[in-house]
Amino acid sequence: MTIEQAFYLLKHFTEIDSAAKSLFLANGFNEEAISQQLQTIGSKFFNSFCQSPFDLETQLKRTKPIEQIIQSNGRIAKVYQFDQEIGTEQVIEKEKIDLEKLIDLERNGILIQAVQLQELPKTNCIVVIKSKEDAWITAFPGKYAPAFPSDWMNATEKSVATVYWQNHLFITQK
Repeated sequence: MTIEQAFYLLKHFTEIDSAAKSLFLANGFNEEAISQQLQTIGSKFFNSFCQSPFDLETQLKRTKPIEQIIQSNGRIAKVYQFDQEIGTEQVIEKEKIDLEKLIDLERNGILIQAVQLQELPKTNCIVVIKSKEDAWITAFPGKYAPAFPSDWMNATEKSVATVYWQNHLFITQK
């Protein structure tokens, strides 16, 4: 995992250990950039499971994927399951919430709908997405969720993603 890939993954952490923080600072990332990544809305790993993106590789060696999804852009998504809760989920089915409580949020420059809950659902799953060359793209706690519909998707994937995001929402914590 490169330092840039690890920095991107910070959005799925609430805090990191001092060794990882020192490594980011030594490689040109400033305190503000690190803090912004850590504060990004999204699913989060529990610090008790993983203290930095670099720890993910060690944790994944403890288990085998339970599912693999090959995307049309060549990326490979693998879902891993652990025997402990490893983090929080940030996506929920619309049918499980009161639609009167929807809010609009900005995520990656796109306005999305979300719901605020007192407590985020916990998960024992991790999704890891890598390129066909085995480079880290992303990793997050939770079940597999397709990317937002995008031009790189084939017609089937775009249809699946559209239906998925019509029926699911991001969760934020109150």
